[in-house]
Amino acid sequence: MEKSTPTVRALERLQEGLKYPPQWDDVQASLATESGLALLLVEGHQPPQLVTSNNNSFCQAFQTSTAHAHLCEPYCGEAHRRAHEPGDASRYRCHAGLHCVAVPVEIGKGRRLAVITGRAFVSTADYRDLVERFRAGDLRELLDPELFRNVLFTNEAELAMLASRVMECAVEIGGEIGARSPVEDDLNEAVQPALLEEGEGLTVSETDFFPSGIGLEVACQRALDAIASAHNLSSLALYLRREDLISPVSANGKFKVSAPHVSLRRKRREDGSSRRKDRDTEGDALFIYDPSEVSEVFPLGTGEEIKGALVVGGSSLDEATRQRIKEYCEKIAAPLELLSLREELERRMRVAYHLQAFTEQINSVEPDEAYAAILRHSTELLRSERASLLLFDESANELQVKAAVGPRAKAARDVRVRFGEGVSGSVLREGRPLVVRDLMPAGQSPAPAERKYKTGSFISYPLIVGNRKVGVLNMTDKAGGGTYDDLDLNLLDMLAPQMALALDRAEWHQKATQFQLLSITDALTGLLNRRYLEERLSEELERSKRHRFPVSFLMLDIDNFKEYNDRFGHQAGDIALEMTAQCLKTALRTADVAARYGGEEFSVLLPQTNLAEAHIIAERIRHRVEHTAFPHRESQPGGAVTVSIGISTFGPKVDTPESIIGAADQSLYQAKSRGKNRVEAYASPATQNPS
Repeated sequence: MEKSTPTVRALERLQEGLKYPPQWDDVQASLATESGLALLLVEGHQPPQLVTSNNNSFCQAFQTSTAHAHLCEPYCGEAHRRAHEPGDASRYRCHAGLHCVAVPVEIGKGRRLAVITGRAFVSTADYRDLVERFRAGDLRELLDPELFRNVLFTNEAELAMLASRVMECAVEIGGEIGARSPVEDDLNEAVQPALLEEGEGLTVSETDFFPSGIGLEVACQRALDAIASAHNLSSLALYLRREDLISPVSANGKFKVSAPHVSLRRKRREDGSSRRKDRDTEGDALFIYDPSEVSEVFPLGTGEEIKGALVVGGSSLDEATRQRIKEYCEKIAAPLELLSLREELERRMRVAYHLQAFTEQINSVEPDEAYAAILRHSTELLRSERASLLLFDESANELQVKAAVGPRAKAARDVRVRFGEGVSGSVLREGRPLVVRDLMPAGQSPAPAERKYKTGSFISYPLIVGNRKVGVLNMTDKAGGGTYDDLDLNLLDMLAPQMALALDRAEWHQKATQFQLLSITDALTGLLNRRYLEERLSEELERSKRHRFPVSFLMLDIDNFKEYNDRFGHQAGDIALEMTAQCLKTALRTADVAARYGGEEFSVLLPQTNLAEAHIIAERIRHRVEHTAFPHRESQPGGAVTVSIGISTFGPKVDTPESIIGAADQSLYQAKSRGKNRVEAYASPATQNPS
């Protein structure tokens, strides 16, 4: 079958009564290629579009989502109307932070059409905000690798010039600009001031060293190589900022062995007093701890917003070289920040996948297999070629290797480490993880030669359940010779609760007497008990505070259970409790934590679950119980055994184990008082309607 070309398709549409000249397809595609921006030809409400060129992948995700397309309605949905109305409504910034210009055109049989141009970010702050919404906010359902297939960036000058080019091309192909062209004067006024702001809103494609598809470390190394080659510099180090920390990503020359320690410090007033962080409008300053080997330090970014730093070692620079490097650093700051944000989000997506797979597997394997499962998923996630898992034997006061991967894995299984000694023993004693970028510059003794480590970078991570020290996970030899950093540590932070749970269960089965552990399960129902649930809830809330994940909690109670138990006996009551527990097990997801809280009361911890999602799960549980064939159910009100459920969700006023349990219990009381067999969610005093 012969392939259809754009020209053939255009002619086919023309024969069907095309609404615009067929050559517009090629014109619009050329404008999109030339500008690197999106163009959409529309007639009336959008979507649908007549012609789409280089669409932003974020916009594509919104348009194809039935649950989120409504967010675009007041913006691009109304772009055609905006274009043909007087005023400046044709220039807009949408809910996602993207900037657009709607240009009115009349092409093809005098039809009133419009071209939406842009659909691009003009600041990395807008990009960061949108990424955060995909990562942990209202857009989590849309999170997918395809989101980043075609993300567009621009500046005001480019937006204005593209809109002008659209108008010119409409006239050139025999059409004309709309009868009313409210954007034309606005654009002419915008072009000149915007042209004076070169460097702001720089796109990634304008930087030769950052072609599409390369990683952050490769991009940083290319930038260093370019500077070194252009200015004959031998020692350079490039640092990037993550929140309030700044750390090296790539280095050349002597800095490759030992990069200077750089930190961010708050600026001070002229009188020497520090500004309060929440009132500081002047930003941060760079500080070098050991300036002896450093000749110059260049911040990455413009104005007072420091996104990173370039450190130059060796001889001093002349003023011309200094100025060129400064301009270059300003130019690469935004592209590098975008790459950093993208890689961080991709890592978090990998964590979500591994967390789900890991949780499903460790809940189904035998205790001995849990050790291997932990190492397998951890090494894959952190790209480690060597790792070991040590468990704490409290009676012997030492750590013993239970599983290892990589060279010398068999020999490692015989290793024992005294509590408080060596790296693993010290990490477990302190209860804090250790991340080392390079063992030698840290001033520590190198590992024995026979261990044959490829790099000097490692992570040693303590695994703890509540106040109980369970073991240590060690990760070394990152694939490709890379170094471990705070992002790797954050990934382990997210997996650690499930790891500790798996180890706790395995060791409870194997060495309950030796470890003197209490049972973590309820003997009757097989669910976890209240003691364990409260420990997990505390850990989950701390993790949510660090990573801004949602957390929800359910309290449920069997309706009229006392009457049921009194009438039919304790044996029937026990059967009802067991059957309710089974309903929970079948209705919940793998990562959810169900427990028997006491008596006929149960509770469920729902990690990374918002209020709306929690409500769906609670209704599923309620429905499952109501339609289960309990003994003597016909004697109950409505002819069924039922439950009432209360929901609470982590928030500013509900941020401790006590408050989240109390809020769920209060909601449960409301469900009981409003008729039973229902779900109620906690409303904080600030959100309740006045009586």
